Amino acid sequence: MSNLPLKFAAWVEDVNREDGVTIQLFGKIMNKMFFFIKWGCVPYLFYLLVKLFN
Repeated sequence: MSNLPLKFAAWVEDVNREDGVTIQLFGKIMNKMFFFIKWGCVPYLFYLLVKLFN
């Protein structure tokens, strides 16, 4: 059971670092999410413009 607090302490230390693995992972996830949101919106806007002018 003493292994879990050590892992948690190591994770907290990694999060507090500016170039930690956790921060880099969350940055990659956020970039992928924004990429899909940005490019998923383009076909929807095209659909709305077609419906508006028909």
